[in-house]
Amino acid sequence: MKEENKNSESLISLFETKKSLTITLLRARESLMMSFRPLLAKHNFTEQQWRVLRVLGEKGPCDAGQLAAEACILSPSLSRIINTLIENKFIIKKEDKLDKRKIILEISDEGKLKLESIKPEYMAILKSIQKRYGEDKIKKILDLLTEVIEWRSR
Repeated sequence: MKEENKNSESLISLFETKKSLTITLLRARESLMMSFRPLLAKHNFTEQQWRVLRVLGEKGPCDAGQLAAEACILSPSLSRIINTLIENKFIIKKEDKLDKRKIILEISDEGKLKLESIKPEYMAILKSIQKRYGEDKIKKILDLLTEVIEWRSR
């Protein structure tokens, strides 16, 4: 009986927002993004546009569904983001050669140049975060979060 009470007390404490894993993860994300938002604003990118450009720069051409998943963006929001990036000549939209109903999105040469021009400032921010927390802690956090993601993906 005592063990049951202890377990339910533990669950109740996890219900508190200051001990909530999901809320703590959101707060940590917000804390980290505060370092990146001035850089993104300086270059006229939203967080979502930046993620799309980075994914296309890293992964290469892909369809909208793959891009939405990789960039962690809901599909309905993606079309607006894609259109803005196309207007700004950072990405190119092509018809899929095998399935004419699909579109393939690809980073343009201008988009690659933009990524490269931002990279030094971006890397400086990453280095300051790494200096603050240490490489080992960051690796442990990333490993644990990857484990959580893989658990949910099964």
